[in-house]
Order: sequence, then C-alpha cells, then structure tokens
Amino acid sequence: MLYDPPEGWRYGFPREYKPLPGESLEDTLRRDKYPEELISQGMADYCRFIGTDEEMEALRGQNL
Repeated sequence: MLYDPPEGWRYGFPREYKPLPGESLEDTLRRDKYPEELISQGMADYCRFIGTDEEMEALRGQNL
C-alpha cells in the first residue's frame, strides 16, 4: 500500500504506508519527512492511498 499527500512528489512520495502501532496518519507523515507546515494546514485529510482492494478495505476500519 502506498500513500501520497498533496505535493508529496516534492518530498519523495508516494511511499509505502507503514504506520507503527498506535501511530496516526499525521505521525507517519512526520516520520516520512512530510513538512510540518503542510500537516498543520490539514493536508493529511487529502492524502490518497494506492493499493489492492483488500488493502483498501483494511484501511476503511482505521481512524485516519
């Protein structure tokens, strides 16, 4: 599964989405070096995910 935030191409996205246990989407973005300024502007809400149907279904149960 890949994830791609807005303007992600500038920061090496899309990247594999591998959150640590209990880690929020915003925390994963920070760990993957997405700029804090964009996170604070709410860009995580517009992050797209790329994966198989099974991977996408698994995401639906998470609180992103």
